[in-house]
Amino acid sequence: MKQTPVPAPRLTGTAEQLAASRSMKPPERPAGPAHRSGVLAPPPLQSNFDGLGQGTSGVRPPDTHGAVGLNHFVEVTNGRGLGMFQKSNGALVKNVTFASFFGYTAQTIFDPRVVYDKKWNRWVVVAEAFQESATIQNVFLAVSTTSDPTGSFYLYKFDAAEPSGDFLDFPQLGMDQDAVIITANIFAGNTYVRSRVMGIAKSDIYNGRAFSMLYQSLGAVGSVAPPIVEDNNANAFLVVAGVGSPTALRLFRASGLGRSNASIAAAVNVPVPSFSLPPDARQPGVADRLDSLDARFQNASTQIGNRLLNVHTINMGNFPTPRWYQINTSTNTVAAGESGILREASDSDDFNPAVAGSSVGGTASNPIGRMFFTWSSTDAVGSGLHHASVKGSGRLATDPVNITGGSTLATATTAYNPSTSTVERWGDYSAVSIDPVAYGTCAVGQRAWIVNERHVNTTQWGSRFGSFGFC
Repeated sequence: MKQTPVPAPRLTGTAEQLAASRSMKPPERPAGPAHRSGVLAPPPLQSNFDGLGQGTSGVRPPDTHGAVGLNHFVEVTNGRGLGMFQKSNGALVKNVTFASFFGYTAQTIFDPRVVYDKKWNRWVVVAEAFQESATIQNVFLAVSTTSDPTGSFYLYKFDAAEPSGDFLDFPQLGMDQDAVIITANIFAGNTYVRSRVMGIAKSDIYNGRAFSMLYQSLGAVGSVAPPIVEDNNANAFLVVAGVGSPTALRLFRASGLGRSNASIAAAVNVPVPSFSLPPDARQPGVADRLDSLDARFQNASTQIGNRLLNVHTINMGNFPTPRWYQINTSTNTVAAGESGILREASDSDDFNPAVAGSSVGGTASNPIGRMFFTWSSTDAVGSGLHHASVKGSGRLATDPVNITGGSTLATATTAYNPSTSTVERWGDYSAVSIDPVAYGTCAVGQRAWIVNERHVNTTQWGSRFGSFGFC
């Protein structure tokens, strides 16, 4: 195992401002209502707020991501940096660019992610910068010293240890009880060449110490989603949905991450129904489409017991359609009743999804009892035409597997067409996180927060965040 040393961080308080689908017939969508009457009611929407917007410093795509903590919701986006909002009323209490936050201006910092560690009450932020040279590209990691995101952070910067000219991209952020887990794609020029996984000991970075980390290649397998492990499982499972293997997911078992004996076992295949790259999402009245990305898992999985939950967008009946899976990591299978789809209606285009699960209502045979989703949706062909919406919904373990309808947090009134491209960048991702605090009659695990991209006019992106729950 390659161990890469990283020096001790500087401790600082934050400040201010930055800068072909495969040739196979796609499965058909199951029959369902053309619009929203007669569908399973989503968990009630409990809060709904405007998040960060493009303004004058945002760049496309926003890479909208976020997480909920004890008193705050923290959102990260390209260009606008970190936004710290009060949960109680959605008020923005602090906004700081990545250049100021990390004290780095040599290159633009982008591709941010943030996770809240509920056990240790710490915020963890990761991002990368464009290359300074053929041999220097910096990755940035921040860990709060308390549960307050407006306070101080340990700040780390390290060079991605790649061959000259190679470029680290699309980092994803997860964790188990001992380690922060980062995955990334590596490119040589415009050619994808491999995926990396990093395992960093919490005991080091949560105490502001220098660290050595696992830095391992998984080969050219596609984008690897790390887990957020919600229990004390000794193994952390990483998953890939590569269209090179369109009838299987690939599952890696990592052990001892954050320790000197860390190891990652060779991937095993998890059979699933065939899938292919999704078409881009249509917008009513215009030829321009919104990028539905590809069939990768865009966000971290939820891992509870022997189940791993994630969602990706596939082609279903020539509609972009999110499909979720609950993988049994003991048998490397997805059982009947443990996979389904998300859609607003039978004629909507649905994409850019994220999911999180909780153990409330779970059983020994099905430990994830609650699921919470967000996604983007347009309707360009049906009776309920609309531009891009921010959607949220959820399901109990005993509910039907397919989710239709959902709550709408925001809907645009115009098409999104900020460039001369015929396919506009969107996402590249969204986020769902479980509230670590009980809320009225809503116990921990019954309520989640989501954040997703919206657009406020033809050329400006925005975002929306909010909460909903089974209570």
